[in-house]
Amino acid sequence: MKWNVEVDIPGIGPRMLTVDQPSASDALEHAKARVNDMFLQLPSGITSYTVAVFEPGHRTGDASICAERITLVTATEPARG
Repeated sequence: MKWNVEVDIPGIGPRMLTVDQPSASDALEHAKARVNDMFLQLPSGITSYTVAVFEPGHRTGDASICAERITLVTATEPARG
């Protein structure tokens, strides 16, 4: 099934993708993997993004089937003392 997936990255804005996956949760995971793959290309300072999955043919204002806000964690070197 083709799901409509909105990825909203602060400072970049929402982008709508079409994802062909068997379920809404699979579509959510697929979209998160695509964003994670391009993480290094995102502008610095982005700390989170939101992914929302909508049924095919949804209209503005329709509720999403599932959604998740992802908080990005970056590794830092431990303090030396």
